[in-house]
Amino acid sequence: MNQRKIWFAGIVTAALGTGIGLVLARIVDSPYSSKHYQNLERTYMIICGTGGLIVGTTQEALRQLQEERDRSGKSDKANQDQHTRSQSSNSTTNW
Repeated sequence: MNQRKIWFAGIVTAALGTGIGLVLARIVDSPYSSKHYQNLERTYMIICGTGGLIVGTTQEALRQLQEERDRSGKSDKANQDQHTRSQSSNSTTNW
């Protein structure tokens, strides 16, 4: 698996998630004035950025695993077909 692609996808989706978190913080104004609600922009950005990182790295890793599986499946099928053909040609020569 290509680790660079996985981390690149994670960083890109983390940046997108951070942007979404910032937009959410601007759109959704808190009706509360408590100290806990003062830094909602930062909290939303951290949560959405972390979620984006997790989703991006997981999605890219699964995509790469699927490609590996498909490639190995095709080579396994080709080997199986070749083995079947060689068995059928050997059985006809024994007669």
